[in-house]
Amino acid sequence: MAGWDSILRVRYYLDGTVYQRLVEQHPETGTLRDWIAASKPELATSALARWEVAEQMAFADHARRIQIADALAGVRDCAITGRALEIGSFAVAALSPYAALHVGIAAADEEISVIVTYDADIAGAARLHGLDVVTPGRADLWYAS
Repeated sequence: MAGWDSILRVRYYLDGTVYQRLVEQHPETGTLRDWIAASKPELATSALARWEVAEQMAFADHARRIQIADALAGVRDCAITGRALEIGSFAVAALSPYAALHVGIAAADEEISVIVTYDADIAGAARLHGLDVVTPGRADLWYAS
């Protein structure tokens, strides 16, 4: 039986926009890195986010690719299940297919309660599916304006 610490632990799903800020320099990059270092959240991602990172890094030099691989190491992958596809299919009317799938993956995983994103549409859809949204470097509910 799981202990209370594992039941109460908040697990965060990182979408591709988070990795984009870790890979490239953005205004929120420093705040994002500080948030990860300070709060040491239990992180999860997906093969989809890893694919998006690979696309972004296709022409990066070897040292940069190693740095990104290190950033992804140890981050748990959420499965792309039939339930994730089903949830994503409802979101695809308002989101790009990748964005809808990120919402579906996070919402379908029973261990995920928060999505970390810098995409307003993903944030809004995630809230509709019962996920909390965290965006280090931005105000709470920034996506609702």
